[in-house]
Amino acid sequence: MDGKQKKKPLLLRIILGILVFFGILFILLMILPDDEDSDSKDSENDTVLSDDTEHNDHGGDDDGHSSGGEDAKHDIEPVSVGTDAKSATIMIYMNGSDLETKAGEATIDISEMLESGIGDKVNVIIQTMGTKKWQDYGISSKTAQIYKVKDKKLILLEDDLGQLDCTAPETLSRFISYGKTNYPADRYIFLFWDHGGGPVYGFGYDEWQDEEASLTLDEMQKAFSENADIHFDIIGMDCCIMANMETCYVLSPFCKYAVLSEDFESGLGWYYKNWMQHFEDNPGMSTPLLGKKIIDGVINANEDSEEGDSTTMILVNERAVADLKNKWTDYAYANSDKLLNVNYSRLHKAKGKGIITDLIGSWMDDFSNVTMADFYVSDMLSIVESLGAEGEKTDDLRTALKACAAYFGHTSDSNELTGMAVSLPYGDPEYYEQLTKVYTKCGFDADYIKWLGKFVDAEGVGNYHDFSGFEESWGGWASYENGNYCTTGGCSVQGSVQGYEQGNAQCGVQYDGQCSGEDDWTYDYDENVWYLYENDVLYLYDDETDLMCYYDEAGDEYYYYDEGYDGWYPME
Repeated sequence: MDGKQKKKPLLLRIILGILVFFGILFILLMILPDDEDSDSKDSENDTVLSDDTEHNDHGGDDDGHSSGGEDAKHDIEPVSVGTDAKSATIMIYMNGSDLETKAGEATIDISEMLESGIGDKVNVIIQTMGTKKWQDYGISSKTAQIYKVKDKKLILLEDDLGQLDCTAPETLSRFISYGKTNYPADRYIFLFWDHGGGPVYGFGYDEWQDEEASLTLDEMQKAFSENADIHFDIIGMDCCIMANMETCYVLSPFCKYAVLSEDFESGLGWYYKNWMQHFEDNPGMSTPLLGKKIIDGVINANEDSEEGDSTTMILVNERAVADLKNKWTDYAYANSDKLLNVNYSRLHKAKGKGIITDLIGSWMDDFSNVTMADFYVSDMLSIVESLGAEGEKTDDLRTALKACAAYFGHTSDSNELTGMAVSLPYGDPEYYEQLTKVYTKCGFDADYIKWLGKFVDAEGVGNYHDFSGFEESWGGWASYENGNYCTTGGCSVQGSVQGYEQGNAQCGVQYDGQCSGEDDWTYDYDENVWYLYENDVLYLYDDETDLMCYYDEAGDEYYYYDEGYDGWYPME
């Protein structure tokens, strides 16, 4: 027993020594920084990135500020994807017409505007008119009125304006003047709301006026010219079949971009809530990105609703339209015989969605007898790809069309509409007579108007072209990104910066030596990103993830911008 008792203190000392050693080691481990924790803290400070983007740990001090790091590059200045604008005014020329009287479609859209919460940073001014029965909000059918959207309410600004004629140019001119005088802002948007009738019949069916009356392109031109002291970022038309070269040409002096539909619109029209919400949050939003949000909202609404129809919308770069007009004229004159021997007007009908589409996965023609051929709508790119003529004039026209298509949206169905139409008056002398009056007043070339007269007696009036082959084969504007006719000069995001540089120079960033900075962003349909070539640097921007990158050509490497750390870091 005694011997065992003498060994016990030694064993205890050994055990205590081991415990002390591990205790000290534990304390040291506790006070040293943990790599995983550090990584976690760094990732919390990163800006929004796409889910599949790998990025380096930047490091930082205790306050979360960047310590620079060898990976950071600070010699490239980040560029803005917006403007410095702090305010905006949206003027809505709302002629409710039978669309409101029979179905309340105008007041449904007003409800979407109210739900957006817009009205503090962005003014929404609505002139209501042309309607025998407004279905909601106490809007008068006896007189035109002007309202403002504020605090999710519709506030009456002007009453007893009389039964204004929405198809009269002076009515439009006075409303523009009212908006700019009473609600001056850093930027302006103008929207037409009602029926559309293409480039000859124009806009509007006023229930209180002659049913044949409409606001024609020359009358729009007159009204906007009388208010030329303001320039609109966007002129949009929540109307059918107004995305055509002629309308865009007339609007081009008065706006940077136009948002238009080549197709028949569904009763849903535009979806106002989401894009107005974004605009209210950020009145400095870049114009092309705002246009994309408008179009995406329309497409998604028609996809998601049983009341939706087949829909196509285009954001037109108005600076590219004059070149398009010239390239079309050159192409058309060179291929005159082919155009006259076949009728390229579209027999396309509106297509509805509804329950049938959900069951069988097919969009169905509506029950009306109205087709685009009744308005002599001929899709320009469909003609180019179906006519079979190749050569410099064809290539130039493709390039010009691509330059105009700043952004294009389409529902999931397949048809032959690509965004931009032209009107060819096959076999209709009365239509041509009206066309001559309107186009002459708008300043279209007399030789072109005379050439259009050939279509009245064209041999191919009854020989409608079958576009089914084009409809099945067209892969969207993305198929033009890697060809000879694209904005990017044949270069994808993964390729050389030279293609983007050439694309910006050739396809619409600079016109008449003018650049508008934040509005020079161009959409790459193949990669689904925006790009900008500025000061010898290629910038890329993903609006879905708010990720900004630039391409280092020398190192063939991409860098993303971390706003929190104010630096560029390599993407892996």
